[in-house]
Amino acid sequence: MIQYLISALTIGALGAILCLGLNIRWGWAGEFDLAFYAFVAIGAYMGGVTVLGPSNLPGGAAWILGLHQNFVVGALVAMAATGVVSLVVGAVALRRLRGDYLGITTVAFALIVTAIGQHENKLFNAFNGIYGIPQPLGDSFDAYNYPLFYLILVLGVLALVYIALELMYRSPFGLTMRTVREDEIAAAAFGRNVYRTKLVAYVLGGVVGGLGGFLFSTYLTSWNPDSWNAIETFLLYSAIFLGGQANHRGVLLGTIVVLILVPEGTRFLPVVPGHPDLFPAIRSIVSGLLILAVLRFRPQG
Repeated sequence: MIQYLISALTIGALGAILCLGLNIRWGWAGEFDLAFYAFVAIGAYMGGVTVLGPSNLPGGAAWILGLHQNFVVGALVAMAATGVVSLVVGAVALRRLRGDYLGITTVAFALIVTAIGQHENKLFNAFNGIYGIPQPLGDSFDAYNYPLFYLILVLGVLALVYIALELMYRSPFGLTMRTVREDEIAAAAFGRNVYRTKLVAYVLGGVVGGLGGFLFSTYLTSWNPDSWNAIETFLLYSAIFLGGQANHRGVLLGTIVVLILVPEGTRFLPVVPGHPDLFPAIRSIVSGLLILAVLRFRPQG
């Protein structure tokens, strides 16, 4: 039972980091981004191949880098890689696009990333992905005690991310970002550079997402392109909608509900013979109903 609770809390803490990253784009700057999980996948892959050794797979399959570096270097590479990709994508998409058009463009980017990852055998090992990603200090703990150590590590990273973002949100830059979110024309009239502000938010959100992706890959010890698709982004949006945009404590609460209570609660429902996909469907239905209820009765979260 203890190990089960530790596992559920670890998934929730990792999801909270991702939700905070997406909240920078959506909650802070009002950027309707549907490619967020693609950046999470990029961070997971780049961090993974940094801590892994060189690939020696048969049949021409491979992954890049294989630097065999430590956990900290892997995290830095993951954040740097997602920051650079976010800068490139944001520089193009945010210059002219807003709202639904931005969402369409970003989801197209996510589909491209997924397709390349699934079919490029010499860079990403195609559908097999990468595996055997070393866990931080994995040799220092036995199999029973390591999950608790990893939970403490993830909670520590979550606390650092939360504090940093809270301070940034209350700073003059955070005020500028909120002004841009509420009214871009008024912000520009007062001398704010709308494009640069939104681009900074896009890059910052990608960096946090890349960090969360790398932590996820070290927790799972693997990376597969099929597991990092755009559908996961909607679960993160659900948590943000429930908790409230730009409300960091609300985002954490929404994460607990959407990523822990709902999926884990459905595990205790009685098994229905002949319907193996019933529980995932119930989770999606419950999440959708919660979003509708919040939007109807408490739009602020």
